[in-house]
Amino acid sequence: MSRDPHSPASAHPDPRGTPESAPAGKPALLSQRTALILFIAVATGIGIGVLTFFSGKSYPKAVIAGVVAVGGCAAGLHNLID
Repeated sequence: MSRDPHSPASAHPDPRGTPESAPAGKPALLSQRTALILFIAVATGIGIGVLTFFSGKSYPKAVIAGVVAVGGCAAGLHNLID
């Protein structure tokens, strides 16, 4: 049976036309959640490290601040993002 062209479209799309959730090949190395958490944590750590360097002109302090920021941010985002 064909649908009347003037009737509204179905709210539920045809499930046969949807692609698979994962390709049949290799599984992903990281989940999307893990990749997001690591990306945000590393970006935050780089930002904190740069700001720390500009404030004190000390490479060791900047590296330590950046690494601590990455660890704290990753742990916090792990608990925050479900």
